[in-house]
Amino acid sequence: MSRLPSRALVMASLVGPMVSGCNTPNLNVRVVTLPNGQLQVDGPLAGPFDTLEDLAENSCKLLTSQPGAAAMSASQAKHGFEYCALYYRTLEDQKYYLSYLSDIGGTRPNGEKFCAVPTAIHALDRKTPLLLGPSHNHPHNPEFSKGDLGKGREEGWSPLGGVARVAEPGTQHVWERKLLLFYWDWRAEVCRTFMYNYFSRVVSALRDGTWVPIGKAVGRDGDFQPFEGQRWIP
Repeated sequence: MSRLPSRALVMASLVGPMVSGCNTPNLNVRVVTLPNGQLQVDGPLAGPFDTLEDLAENSCKLLTSQPGAAAMSASQAKHGFEYCALYYRTLEDQKYYLSYLSDIGGTRPNGEKFCAVPTAIHALDRKTPLLLGPSHNHPHNPEFSKGDLGKGREEGWSPLGGVARVAEPGTQHVWERKLLLFYWDWRAEVCRTFMYNYFSRVVSALRDGTWVPIGKAVGRDGDFQPFEGQRWIP
């Protein structure tokens, strides 16, 4: 699979869509609504990756490169757009993959952006996917929302009844499901990735290729409590 275009070219292409909008079809968006109302995306869009860290780093660049997904200024961030995807491992090769994107969503009355996370995947390569979690970008800030961190949030996307862990068929290895968040930091010109563990409720940031725990969600509403000396952007 081809790698991503350079960041300079990508961000230059976003300036127009952020401001004026664009009706050109996005070939990275492949989502359908099934008869039961479930959202389904094709896969894979990106991969294979050997590690979750590698997937997260590449997915951050990919999602924040979509039209409207990243801001070049504080004013543009208000008009941003969220995309959702699923990430998974395949039982045949034990590699990580990212699905195609869903652009179904919008803006809530309070101005908060959102995207409806798919709960099913159509594997174009006929490999067997083990869904490990959803992912999405934030055009406006790097922090998980309370909706992301609220207890039971996984019920909104899980095809297995809202469970925070899933056993791999055959090996019975237990995977803790995690939510990935991607943010293009236009001030520092860095793509930042964060991870929320649905089981432990720990929030981590990907820094220099390593997950660094920075805080934890507490309570039903998902209040974020930073660990000592940690913050969203160092």
